[in-house]
Amino acid sequence: MTSSEWLIPLLLLAAVALLAESVRQLRRRWVLVKVVGDSMEPALREGSEVLAKRTKRIAVGDVVVLAAPDPELGWAETIRARGPWWVKRVAAAPGDPMPGASGTVPPGHWFVLGDNPTGADSRRHGPVPASAVFGTVIREF
Repeated sequence: MTSSEWLIPLLLLAAVALLAESVRQLRRRWVLVKVVGDSMEPALREGSEVLAKRTKRIAVGDVVVLAAPDPELGWAETIRARGPWWVKRVAAAPGDPMPGASGTVPPGHWFVLGDNPTGADSRRHGPVPASAVFGTVIREF
């Protein structure tokens, strides 16, 4: 094969590799999550889907996507944000008083609540480590 015959397959291979890396990068920055349960009603209904963007800029009042805690152990300090996902609203930031509890939110944690008090949230599992929070909800579908 001549060098010009190698050019097209090489360019196709490079294009496929570039596309695969682009998809990988997008998946690291964005996540589409289906809302399960009624804990966020009336703002978000069960079955709705939300698009979240990875960010560290989180404020009280933001709706966030976070890694669900272990049912028995809660959130571990070393947890990394990965599914299964919860969708909750940030109720208190580090240093703020914890709603309905004594004390303040520890550094590096968030206190999250569902809009509907029937669901599980920080009232049951305690403040969420920042490492468990994927990012903020950008849009509902």
